[in-house]
Amino acid sequence: MVRGWGAGVSYLGELRNNIRPLAAASIGSGSGLLVAAYTTTVFAPYVIAQFHWQKAQFSLVGLAIFLTVPIMPLVGRLTDRFGVRPMALAGALLLPLAFLGYSFQNGSFGVFWLLCAAVLIGGSPTTPAVWCRLIAENFDRARGLALFIVTGTPALFGVFLPRLLVGLNDTYGWRWGYRALALFFFVGGLIAFVLAPKHEPGLDRESAIVAPEAKEKGVWREIVRSRTFWVITSGMMLCLLATQLHAAQMMLMLEGAGLTRFAAADAVSAFAIGAIIGRAACGLALDRFSPPLVACAAMILPALGYVLLASYPGAVSLLTFATLLIGLAYGSEGDLPSYLVSRYFPVERFSTAMSLVYCGILFASAGGSLILATILKQTGSFTPFLWLVSGTVLAGSLLFLLLPRGPRHAPADIPLSQPAA
Repeated sequence: MVRGWGAGVSYLGELRNNIRPLAAASIGSGSGLLVAAYTTTVFAPYVIAQFHWQKAQFSLVGLAIFLTVPIMPLVGRLTDRFGVRPMALAGALLLPLAFLGYSFQNGSFGVFWLLCAAVLIGGSPTTPAVWCRLIAENFDRARGLALFIVTGTPALFGVFLPRLLVGLNDTYGWRWGYRALALFFFVGGLIAFVLAPKHEPGLDRESAIVAPEAKEKGVWREIVRSRTFWVITSGMMLCLLATQLHAAQMMLMLEGAGLTRFAAADAVSAFAIGAIIGRAACGLALDRFSPPLVACAAMILPALGYVLLASYPGAVSLLTFATLLIGLAYGSEGDLPSYLVSRYFPVERFSTAMSLVYCGILFASAGGSLILATILKQTGSFTPFLWLVSGTVLAGSLLFLLLPRGPRHAPADIPLSQPAA
C-alpha cells in the first residue's frame, strides 16, 4: 500500500501519492449513507400526503436509529480486522436494496419504519467509520484536507440532488425517485469498491512491516475508558441532537414556516452548500490550528441558525441563511469526528473507536427524534424544539475546549492510555 508518511512528503504531495485511496473513499462516501441525509427529506411531503400520516408520527422514523447502534461497533471492528473492501461491497449491495424497498411501500407506517432501519443498517458500511480508515492509514500532513474531500463529496451531491428529485418526483412520481437513488448508490458503491486498495491488517506505519493483530480482549475497554473519547462523543451528541430535524423533517418544517415547495428545496440546497463550505474550512483549519478550538468554532454556528428558524417564520431569505448556517456545522461534523479520532487513537483501532463515537451520535439523533415527536404531538410546532437544540449546540461546542491540545501535527498513533498532551 502506498503510504503518505514522512518528512519528505509535501502537503499536496500526500494527495498525489495517495490519489487512489482518496478517490475510493470520496466516491464511496459520496454514494453512501451521508448522501441520504440530503435526499430522504425530499420524499417526506410526498409520502405523508399520499398515505395521510401525521407529522408527529412521521418524526418517529428517527427511532429506527436504535436498531443501528449494535451494528456500528461490529462494522467498525470488522473494518479494522479485515479492511475496507469487504465492508464497501456489503454497503454497495445493501443500501440500494433498502432504497428500492422504499419504492414498493404500501402505506403501512410500520413497513416504512422498518425500511428506514434497513437503510441505516445497510448503509453502515458506507459511513466515515469505514471509508475514512483509508485516510487515517494514508494521510498525515494533509489529513484534514483529505477528510474534507471525502466527506465533502456527499455534500456536493446534496447541492443538486434535492431539486432534481423534486422534479423527478413531480413528473414521474416519488417511487421512481427512490429507484433513481438506489441506482445511484449501487453504481457509485461498486466503483468505490473497485478503487479501494487492499488492506494489510496491523501495518506498522514506520517500518511498513505487518505486525500481529491487536488482541481483541481489552480493545473496547481501553477506548471507552479514555477521557478523550467521552469528550469527543459527548460534544458531538449535544451538537447533533437535531440531526433528524434536517435529515428527515427540514422540508416539512420549512413548508410549515411558509415557504413554497421549491423555495424549501432551495433552502435544503443552501444547507448542502453550507456543508461543503463548512467541510472545506474545517478540514483546512484542522491541518493548521488547534483542533479543540477549531471544533468549538465550527460547531457553534447552528445555535444562531436554530434561533433564526424559531424567530422569523415566513422570512425566506433569513430561513435560507439559517439553513446555510446549520449546513456549515453539518459539514464540519463530517470532518471532526474522523479527524479527532485519528489524532487521539491508534490507526489500527480507528474504525473501532470511530464506530463507538457514531453510536453516541446515533443515540443523540434517536433521542432528538423522540423529543421532537413529543413536542410536535403536544404543540404541533417545531419552535420549542428549535429553542432547545440551540442551547444544546452551544453547550456541546464549548465542551470541545476540554480536549487535549498538542502540536499542530500531533502523531495519530498514540497509546490510548496516554492521550495527546
